[in-house]
Amino acid sequence: MKRTAGKIFLAILAACLISCTFENDMSYPVIVAEFTSFDVEGDKSVTIDQQNRKIEIVLDEIADLDAVKVKGWSITEGAEIEGGIPTVLDLTKPKTFVLKTYQDYEWTISAVQPVERYINVANQASEPEFNLSEKIAIVYVTDNQRLQEVRFDSMKLEREGARIISTTGFLNVNGESIEETLDVSFPMTLNCVLLRYFDLEYRGQTIRWTVKVVQEAVDMKISSVNAWANKAQVRGLFDGAEVPIIQYRMASESEWISVVNAQVAGIGISADITGLKSGTDYQVRIARDGEYSTVTDFRTEEELQLYNFSFDNWWLDGKIWYPYLQGASSDQKVWDSANKGAATFIGSSTTPDETFAVSGSSARMESKYAVIAFAAGNLYTGRFDKIAGVGAELDWGTPFESRPKVLKGYYSYTPQPINRVKAPYESMKGQMDKCQILVLLTDWDQPFRINTTEGKFVDVAADPHIIAHAVLESDRATDGFEEFTLELEYRDLERKPKYAVIACCASYLGDYFTGGEGSLMFVDEFEFVY
Repeated sequence: MKRTAGKIFLAILAACLISCTFENDMSYPVIVAEFTSFDVEGDKSVTIDQQNRKIEIVLDEIADLDAVKVKGWSITEGAEIEGGIPTVLDLTKPKTFVLKTYQDYEWTISAVQPVERYINVANQASEPEFNLSEKIAIVYVTDNQRLQEVRFDSMKLEREGARIISTTGFLNVNGESIEETLDVSFPMTLNCVLLRYFDLEYRGQTIRWTVKVVQEAVDMKISSVNAWANKAQVRGLFDGAEVPIIQYRMASESEWISVVNAQVAGIGISADITGLKSGTDYQVRIARDGEYSTVTDFRTEEELQLYNFSFDNWWLDGKIWYPYLQGASSDQKVWDSANKGAATFIGSSTTPDETFAVSGSSARMESKYAVIAFAAGNLYTGRFDKIAGVGAELDWGTPFESRPKVLKGYYSYTPQPINRVKAPYESMKGQMDKCQILVLLTDWDQPFRINTTEGKFVDVAADPHIIAHAVLESDRATDGFEEFTLELEYRDLERKPKYAVIACCASYLGDYFTGGEGSLMFVDEFEFVY
């Protein structure tokens, strides 16, 4: 019995081993097959959605949607495309392709081709409507615009390259409807009591659009107010008849002030109101011959400054200097530096200095070599988070909602030749180091997470959330403190910021572990000017 039991045990063990062997033979690595790039002729943008396995292409107007030329593509290493990719794709409908590794992955490629369409006429009341399937356009004019004499200034109804060759309308002459066909040359005045037809020629085909002009009542009204700290840009609408005026007043006052030099374009009126007080409630309206629009309330922005712009408040916690007082509230912890990451090796590279300052104390930043990596003396609005590899992760930006014109302050700089370099800046060795003061106003939804190890930084040139920016870079040694004035360049005059970034650095390539040991920068007494 013992031998039999032993044989049964060995048989079970062998079966388990065989089972494990088969399991290992069948366990293939999971390699997800993905498109990593896709390039076609005439693309305005290509979005690769790897999660949903879709490629969405936006084509320009002159591209052929039914014959899109494929310029190139790339996929996950080791993967292949079942049947390959043709050199020309018909993307009037989405195309499906299967990418294969050890598994099959179905991908969909689709394209859209937006076509800009517009009709501009005198006394236009609102945007025209386009029915693409029936080729019908409805144009709205003010109710005092005579339909017998509508001036067309410009028009685009089809893809780029289409040519408007003629327009046909119907006139009522002695009770009879008379057809009239005219060559098109803008601007031109047309009778639009009845429907009009516009014939276009595109690639040998004739395309006909029907245009209907409709009168629409337009009330005087303020359409928008863009209020800054001491000015406001006001836009309004009226019916295009006698020109009105724009009036404003402080909400606490009774007397209205008329704006001179308002600009009128069609049924639009606009004006820049200057000399306003910051953080103050105002009212604005449109007036004409004793008639008034509804009053619109607005408030000018505050002339905000940042906490510790003087750099007088500091706290030493062991070896680490912080640019705020001990026990500071969260909204007072505006500034930070890389001290927390480098203090163990080299002490704080950013410190207060009461002996060399414009007033009180200044912020002193020195670039040093921290045993394993170069560390630039720096100071920025935001928070240092943690060391990441040989670099760090930190958040750039502090909440801020005003729009200043200028950042001014004082700086002093003593540069050193660059002696520490990292790729791709090896060629800069021996060149003089530069300091940097960078200002950004953004509408990020949260501070920007920088990771110096992974090379994740703000793309100042391309980030669409940057509303305004300014930068000072210099390799010149100053003779003590010098005053600087950085005028912010606004990329968008309508959007309001949510965050402000101010970054000061003794070595402008410090984020890339490149700079000169001993480069020394001081900053003091910053101020936003409105």
